[in-house]
Amino acid sequence: MNLISNEMLIIIRAVLPSFVIAFFGLLLGKLDSKREINQKTISNIVYYFFTPCLVFSSLHKRSFDFQEFAVIGGAALILIAMMTPVAFFVKRRAAVHENGYVLPIIFMNTGNISLPIALLMFGNDGLAKAIMFHMMNIMVLYSYGVYLVSGKTDLMQFAKIPALWATVLGVTAATSNPALPGIISDVYDIVNKGIDVLAQGAIPVLIINLGYSMSDTKLSTLKAGLTGASLRLLGGPLMAFGLVYGYRMIGWMPVIPGMDPLVALGYRTSEAIIILNAAMPGPIMAYLLNVKFDNCPAKAASMLAVGTLGGIVTIPLTLTLVTRYIL
Repeated sequence: MNLISNEMLIIIRAVLPSFVIAFFGLLLGKLDSKREINQKTISNIVYYFFTPCLVFSSLHKRSFDFQEFAVIGGAALILIAMMTPVAFFVKRRAAVHENGYVLPIIFMNTGNISLPIALLMFGNDGLAKAIMFHMMNIMVLYSYGVYLVSGKTDLMQFAKIPALWATVLGVTAATSNPALPGIISDVYDIVNKGIDVLAQGAIPVLIINLGYSMSDTKLSTLKAGLTGASLRLLGGPLMAFGLVYGYRMIGWMPVIPGMDPLVALGYRTSEAIIILNAAMPGPIMAYLLNVKFDNCPAKAASMLAVGTLGGIVTIPLTLTLVTRYIL
């Protein structure tokens, strides 16, 4: 008798590597008690090089469907809008004055954990869809999120997001196929190969950075983040399931007997990616913004730690429901 079904085994194999790598990052943080590793430098390298390369590498190799981006990116926007009043209600009940408290509840860790899971479970197509969701989440975080913690809208900060420009370049390359002269075509191929190499390093470095960030969190502070983290992990996927079925009702994600299997698979994969991302804990970037603007960083770190640890249980559970009721 098999104690674990093949379905669950596939999910565990997809989820577990991310948490194992995060554990090594946590261990590295514990061993580096003198903090000789400059995490800000690593974060900048990831922000300015690894992540943009991952975005470009994933987008420029596939055909880009603007309608698909509108549906998936729109889902991210809707889920953020749905979670915002709930997060502020919890903030008032907790008698917290700083707006930084709501960032790890409203926004999702659509980079460190969800991208490798999307790749392992749904292949390159799933990764590309996850990046569409990720970009909308990041764009709103660096506009609305910055406004919440700083009290002012910093449009220049939004315009300086490297991954945003990588998205523009990736979409441009995917939607146009100009005939390049021989030597320029060769240079373009060489540059693409270099970008692909950097892209392959993005996900492990992101996850190690996540684990390293958690190494400063003390057990005594975890209780403060329990409510917010639970809301993010449980409320997020519930909202996403409702949104997906709403999409089906209005015909944006149709379920039609006799539909072309590849078309149907594309719709179901999009639905799975939406729910997967909604099940993510709060993002590191929300915590870094709290640190930058000195806006409730301790409680944000607590929610990040509790959410990431809780995700070990809730993410496989969510994926099990996805494989049973969506795919």
